[in-house]
Amino acid sequence: MGVTAVCEAVAARVAAGGENAGGDKEPADAAGGGPVAGIIDRLRKVFGSDARSVDALEQARRLGSPAAVADLAAALAWYAGRDRQFAAELAQWAAKTAPVSVAQQVFAARDAYVAGGNQTVVNYRSTDE
Repeated sequence: MGVTAVCEAVAARVAAGGENAGGDKEPADAAGGGPVAGIIDRLRKVFGSDARSVDALEQARRLGSPAAVADLAAALAWYAGRDRQFAAELAQWAAKTAPVSVAQQVFAARDAYVAGGNQTVVNYRSTDE
């Protein structure tokens, strides 16, 4: 899974606030604990005094809009590009918390891209013209 897809998966999970694939809150997250709460705490530490990234985190949590999630994913990607350990953490979170369909979509898109690049297009002209 690429860094962008990982960041998008983690941002979506944070925005969902600990909802599982069925849309229900996981008990530990509903009580303010659990994996998503731990992720949020870690993100606050990583972002530190970066007001823009902290705002992206809070907007994604409160609004959950596609734009807010995209802003958080961009902030995550920026930090992941500068810190390999943080990028590894993001990958672990995405693997544990992202729905399987996210990984399947990423792999399907990759496979389609590779398959398209391997095809040769041949134009045939009729000699009857």
